[in-house]
Amino acid sequence: MVDIKKLTVSTDDQRQQWIDMLDSVVAYHWDMSGQFDPEIKTPNKDSDMEKVAAIHRAWARAITDAIQLIQMWEVGDESSTDGDD
Repeated sequence: MVDIKKLTVSTDDQRQQWIDMLDSVVAYHWDMSGQFDPEIKTPNKDSDMEKVAAIHRAWARAITDAIQLIQMWEVGDESSTDGDD
């Protein structure tokens, strides 16, 4: 099991690669939400198109949260061990 208090990346470059890739995915999902969002909305926003647009917006927000967590990761020091293994 992963100890979430000790999430690390090997380098700042590695962290930035994750962030850049996930930023592209966020942009994709925001774009898809706009493509599926109908011009004429239903009163309860329950048409299939509105539901698909909403799920793409939710995915974009969730991935944005993941990016914020990755930004908090520390760069790991491979030479140090804490003996808790």
